[in-house]
Amino acid sequence: MEKTSSEGQTGGAGGVSTWDAFLRAEQNWSRLKSSEAFSYDTKRLGQKVQDGVPPPPDFVTDDGGKGNPRCWSKLREQGAMAGEDEKALDYDVVVCGGTLGIFVAVALQLKGHRVAVLEAGKLQGREQEWNISMDELLELVELGVLSMQDIDDAVKTEFPGCRSGFKNREAPTKGSYFENGIGYECFTPDVLNLGVAPGVLIKNVAKRFEELGGTIMEKTPLKGVVVSESLGAAIDLGEEQEPITSRLVLDCMGNGSPVSRQQRYGMKPDGVCCVVGSCAAGFEKETNLVGDIIYTNTEIQNKGESGKLQYFWEAFPVGIGRNGQEPGTSDVKTTYMFTYLDADKQRPSLS
Repeated sequence: MEKTSSEGQTGGAGGVSTWDAFLRAEQNWSRLKSSEAFSYDTKRLGQKVQDGVPPPPDFVTDDGGKGNPRCWSKLREQGAMAGEDEKALDYDVVVCGGTLGIFVAVALQLKGHRVAVLEAGKLQGREQEWNISMDELLELVELGVLSMQDIDDAVKTEFPGCRSGFKNREAPTKGSYFENGIGYECFTPDVLNLGVAPGVLIKNVAKRFEELGGTIMEKTPLKGVVVSESLGAAIDLGEEQEPITSRLVLDCMGNGSPVSRQQRYGMKPDGVCCVVGSCAAGFEKETNLVGDIIYTNTEIQNKGESGKLQYFWEAFPVGIGRNGQEPGTSDVKTTYMFTYLDADKQRPSLS
């Protein structure tokens, strides 16, 4: 396999689908396994390199001698007027990362705050459906973030519910493992049983946000943030754009966030979850009727020096239960195969 289709895909969870991206993930995993945790005392003065360790990145800084001088200049200029004018800063809140941040942004805009959303790429959803429960969507309706029409537009799949199972082989079960020797399975109705088209939902929510007076800045990667406890924050958008100022900055950029990387500098995670997601066809239509929240039908495998391993999966039907699409007519599923492990050097490669 050299590549898979990436048409219509975006970055983020489930959005990277090229062979090159897989190879990068393999390289990052190898680097993580071979890494060692280290400490760096940011309060030690006059010594940038400590025991061979360079200082952490200054993506976010409250040190007036660091960060973009243009950011500090604008923040001080506008901050000096903040006592007389509550709107002296450009925004009340800047949300960094729009795919999920747009929902937070609408809620804040509805509260009367001046909000901007910054997105490094285009603000759009992936092709793979999000699975969610109706109760969760109705909470967003109650907040005014969504309307019932938004839900009707975006929900493309509906099925009764999902099963959870921990079994050593695929077979009907009754009672506990000690009674049947296979394992346990249960069914949870109305949980993660709706398949939402992210592109439709985000487009509708983004439109509402702008109608409420919110600002969306696409293809605008962050270069850094300077923070003053008394004045607010200024965001560096690069040399070609004017910095913007805000009373509050929210990080919604996910696990790849430069803010998170700075905060976790020197740390090695205790554990990781490796996931391979897909939207694939070819499943039996007649049995593609309910979802799997967490399911396994294999025993723990002993990999010797690599440790013990067990795979779990999530799987949800696509294209049934809505818009005249009857159950039993679709062979498509959204799937996630995953396993949990630590990042020890002996752990197996992704490939």
